[in-house]
Amino acid sequence: MRRILGLCALLAVMAVPAIADALFAPPTPLINPETVKSGAKAMAQTFSLNGVDGTLEKTTFAQVQKRFGGQLRRQGDAGGSLAWLCYDLPERHLRVWLSAGELHIDAGLIDTITIWSVTQPANSAECPIPSGTQATAVDGISPGQPWAAVQARLGAPGASRDGWAAYSYDRHTGAFDRNDYLVMKTDHGAVTNLQASRTTSN
Repeated sequence: MRRILGLCALLAVMAVPAIADALFAPPTPLINPETVKSGAKAMAQTFSLNGVDGTLEKTTFAQVQKRFGGQLRRQGDAGGSLAWLCYDLPERHLRVWLSAGELHIDAGLIDTITIWSVTQPANSAECPIPSGTQATAVDGISPGQPWAAVQARLGAPGASRDGWAAYSYDRHTGAFDRNDYLVMKTDHGAVTNLQASRTTSN
């Protein structure tokens, strides 16, 4: 009860836009991919959204907004900084987040895409419906794809737990380290949720 009252008090003093941002922030997969041992197979980390193609750490928020609109949201600071665009695909019962952490926010570069199965997409100001084909994928993997086909292509995941599977690929090139992560949830033999990220650091 004390926790509930404290939450009510906090919500009462927060600004409405901050509440909305928190409610529509990208979700976190069950498995933290940063804890997964690197595999041998590289990931391209390309993505598509309603017929528009992009690449993590190359495509910008501005490029996506020019095509689909949407408002860039942000929360946290320093190492906890997170910025994102959110879109709903009601025909597919999906919500898509394009986001960036501390390393890429200032440059406006997208470093993560999250595709989540939702029962009733909101079609709100926070997550508008983009024009196009109502389809989205990461490296050719999309919700509804058979899990067996994903495994045949990527091999066994580096970690699995309670219907979730995670892949990691680390590469050192010159003075830079690149970390690619891919996490998926499956149900009844098919992919339902997925999140892909790429981080390059020196």
